[in-house]
Amino acid sequence: MRTPKLSGRWRLVVAFAVFALVAAACGDDDATTTSAPGATTTTAGGTTTPTTQPPTGGFVYKTGIFQDTTTDNFWAYVDPASTVWNAYVLGPTKPALFGVNYPGLELTNDVAVSEDPGVAAADGDGFSVTVAIRDDAAWSDGTPITANDVVFTAQTVFDFCLGGGWNDSYQWALRDDPDTEGCQRTIESEAIGLTNVEAIDDQTVKFTWNLLPGLAIWPHGPGLAAIMPEHFWGPVVAEASGSDDPAEVLYAASGVGDPSGGTTVFDSREAGAFARTLANDTYYDKGREIISGGVTYTTGPFMSEQTFNLYGDQTAAVLALKAGDVDFLYNPLGLQRGLLDQIIGDPNLTSFTNATNGFRYMAFNLRREPMSKQGFRDAVAFMLDKEYVANSVLGGVAFPLYATLPEGNANWYNEEVADGFAEIYVNASTDVRHDGESFFVIGEDEEGNPIVTEETYTATGAEARLHLAVAALKADGFSWPEGQEPDFADLAIVPGSGIMLDGTPLTQQLVILAPGPAYDPLRATYSLIIAQALLDLGFNARAKPTDFNVLVDAVFVPDDAGNLDYDMFLLGWSLGNPVLPTYHESFWAAKNDTLVNDGNNNTGFDNADFNALVEEFNVAQTFEEAYDIMWQMEQILFEVKPYIVLFDTGIIEAIRTASVSFPFLESLSGLQFGNGFPGIVAAA
Repeated sequence: MRTPKLSGRWRLVVAFAVFALVAAACGDDDATTTSAPGATTTTAGGTTTPTTQPPTGGFVYKTGIFQDTTTDNFWAYVDPASTVWNAYVLGPTKPALFGVNYPGLELTNDVAVSEDPGVAAADGDGFSVTVAIRDDAAWSDGTPITANDVVFTAQTVFDFCLGGGWNDSYQWALRDDPDTEGCQRTIESEAIGLTNVEAIDDQTVKFTWNLLPGLAIWPHGPGLAAIMPEHFWGPVVAEASGSDDPAEVLYAASGVGDPSGGTTVFDSREAGAFARTLANDTYYDKGREIISGGVTYTTGPFMSEQTFNLYGDQTAAVLALKAGDVDFLYNPLGLQRGLLDQIIGDPNLTSFTNATNGFRYMAFNLRREPMSKQGFRDAVAFMLDKEYVANSVLGGVAFPLYATLPEGNANWYNEEVADGFAEIYVNASTDVRHDGESFFVIGEDEEGNPIVTEETYTATGAEARLHLAVAALKADGFSWPEGQEPDFADLAIVPGSGIMLDGTPLTQQLVILAPGPAYDPLRATYSLIIAQALLDLGFNARAKPTDFNVLVDAVFVPDDAGNLDYDMFLLGWSLGNPVLPTYHESFWAAKNDTLVNDGNNNTGFDNADFNALVEEFNVAQTFEEAYDIMWQMEQILFEVKPYIVLFDTGIIEAIRTASVSFPFLESLSGLQFGNGFPGIVAAA
């Protein structure tokens, strides 16, 4: 199914349930076969027989969510309110020129006439491509979708300096335009960017760039970007343009009545309770036959409406699933292991497992010390035994990660490089202590007292990790009073105390924000482990369980002083378009700094080599070239560590097969990556 409605900016959080997806995503081995990361398996009955015959419709698609939606405004959802929960409700309501067919992940057309996006060609001082738009595509209120809507969307992004997913998709080059004064987005002259988006006529739109766009820009930029209806939002944009902060006014506007160009139409939401969408009965693509990934099916929508009921925990939601009050449960962390037995034993329900397109991570605020020190970040990385945490602490429900590109995205994964990253930590060893002395074997004298012998050894495991961490800190200006350095004795860490940076005692408390155990036990647990590691090194640190929506605001929304007030946090990313991953630029390019243009780079990471590679990636014309550049970016991220990638899990989901059916269940990141596929779900 085509899903141009997915934003690459799903903000998720990680813990023992790391991502509610993580903790909840692991099933009982007796019930479902858990394969190596990247494999996909289903339980018996987990695959629906493909058909090209349109199912009958008119039923209510009942779904459950675990965090509240926070907006009915699609503009806001793509930027400041870009949580996965808002995506589930609003994601399927907007069209794009092109989309992606599921489950095979093939590029296809949406409102564009042809599946072929074309290639940009030289045009005056720049490069341009024109796209023909279907004459049968219309908004849910009957108004045609035209090239003018595309221009309106792109121009609003430029005029209002919109950030987040909008800037990711519609990347504008800096123009010599007095109307842009005060806009903080500044793209260097050597960086690629749009210079014009023009409606040649109602059915033809033309994009022009300053440089020849690579695959990451065309079509995987504005080609897959959401299109907004000018006839509805035009007056709102006109009014907002006269305000002191046009973007803020636009994001605060009500989205009630916003017409849809997707399979569903937003209807209503009640804070703390539910949301509701209706089927777009005039959807222009209803009845289209899709052949993707070996599956053939017909697009809907076939249901009449979709309800999103808010549940306080998964136990209550699973009871609702068993009772028939819910057909499908949304949760980016998947189904919790302890609840899977209730699914397996119920003939009305089916569970299934998929590989995920995302990762859970720890991030550092690089704008403040000690997080800005490379030695600090290196030390934290050495102190985290990801294999032990995943297998022993988290009970084997997670697998450790060392690269941001997930193994489940097989076309882009580089196993050799990723394994090389892991080798440094998995087999960590050192021949010398942090003070440069050798490790001497402790023996016994004739009376049985311990004595230091002349025999040396190589430290491994926790002992090696500690000494490597302390050495990294010392190399970057950290020190301890004599005799107070961390050490390792009797198979245990002896914590340090009195740590200093450049001779000044570090007394401030370092706070690690993470989702609470009720939302995500995996990340909550991991935050405690990280806090203990910092305490062992001599820092004053604590883990702080934080409500999901509060956490997202804290680390992505500047305070009144214009700063991001955090030290470290644990979250997760669902990585959007897997056909050509473009998230490296979004998360870590300096031009996407959250404090500069409300981008996703909230760590303040600014690395000249990485920034240059981003621009090289954006003009790469072949898969091979883009692949090579991507893994050069991964190398920098691994070494410099604005993030420490922690882990991921497969995602376990469940549906009430007595009530609903899908043409496929095997799909990267599961059904929720397609926002629950409201456009193809059918009555059982």
